[in-house]
Amino acid sequence: MKRKWALLMAGVMAFGMAMTGSAAEAETNTDLSGTLEVWGWTTDPEYQIEAFEKAYPNVTVNYTMIGTDYDTKMQTIVDNRTEGPDVFYADVKTVKNYIESDAWETLTDDPYNIDVSDSEDYTVKLGSDSDGNVKALSYQATPGGFWYKRDLAKKYLGTDDPDEISEMLSTTEGMLDVAEKLKEGSNGETHMFASYKDLWQFANYGMRSVAWVDGNKFQMDDYIPEFFDLAKTVRDNDYDAKIDTWSEAWYASCADDSVFGYAEPTWGLQYVIQTGAPDSEGNWGIASMPAAYFNGGSYLGVYQESQNKELAAEYVKFVCTNKDFLTQYANDKGDYTSLKSVNKEIADSGYEESWCAGQNTFKFFSDQMDKINTDIVTKYDDTIGNLMLNNVDLYLNGQLDKDAAIAQFKDDVASNYRRLDVE
Repeated sequence: MKRKWALLMAGVMAFGMAMTGSAAEAETNTDLSGTLEVWGWTTDPEYQIEAFEKAYPNVTVNYTMIGTDYDTKMQTIVDNRTEGPDVFYADVKTVKNYIESDAWETLTDDPYNIDVSDSEDYTVKLGSDSDGNVKALSYQATPGGFWYKRDLAKKYLGTDDPDEISEMLSTTEGMLDVAEKLKEGSNGETHMFASYKDLWQFANYGMRSVAWVDGNKFQMDDYIPEFFDLAKTVRDNDYDAKIDTWSEAWYASCADDSVFGYAEPTWGLQYVIQTGAPDSEGNWGIASMPAAYFNGGSYLGVYQESQNKELAAEYVKFVCTNKDFLTQYANDKGDYTSLKSVNKEIADSGYEESWCAGQNTFKFFSDQMDKINTDIVTKYDDTIGNLMLNNVDLYLNGQLDKDAAIAQFKDDVASNYRRLDVE
């Protein structure tokens, strides 16, 4: 990717980094040696391990990538305190499960004393228990926006400027107005969204204001009935292409004119757009939506039963707090990091994302950071959110009316979590 890094790379040179291949070779440390076992569910750690082994040449990291049953296997190991990895990763949707299971060491206490003062505040909060003990850290922060196709924006909206598109999408009504313009201008060929569920990507942590669960009590946010209405408006007006998220058709829609854009976080560029439309560099922009939100993020910590905890903590420290490494990671991957200083330096450097026609995506995400609300995150979010969407589907398909679908949603929550008080 062709990006302008004049100021940033000057800073990188000052750090004394050496760029070798796809990973940064930070100043080497030969004092530590040993072997680490690291577990995860994606290929992402491979980049991190390559950089870590270059910085710590006497350490070998064995990485085990587990498939779709990763969390089931990991939770079983944690619950039974059986032998497992030294370090393991968790998605934001499961990180609270492992924290409440006391699966990880406290990273900011002796003997590890990892400094998290430069880490984005919400990532530290999500990786901490109810007493504020930091159990897991992330290498990325994941604020979101609306990734749109510039050629379609010019053709049907008269502009592809991110600020102007953001203004159009600043309210729910404005967002629906844009959807109607796209529909009319394209004779129904271009849809605003791939699926109405794209709206849940931002509404989940953008429009809700209370957690699903408080103590043992289930709480349904006042916004939820509004979301049922919004979903029906989108579906009834043909504003979505009715494509399932993560399906082959969903990825393929990135490369044609059937879908205008996608509500995705920082990693949407790398894992959605570049995967689905590898020849579309320069045709994208990112705009804000009616509410700021975040989605996803990988966290990692030191397993309580590890026999190699201090070396494991050094790995977590390197991946999540090493400024040299995370600067190079941002350079190579275009991903927004978990370090405030790195994000600020890149945003202030005049960063230009070639996939977004030179838009400073780091500045965009930095502007969203202070607006996102992570206070409502719980370990129940993924399951309860999916139960709700299942009943939205029943409503949209005409199998249940709105009131019946909401009542069924509550019944489903009660069935899945019998200890919760569901009214």
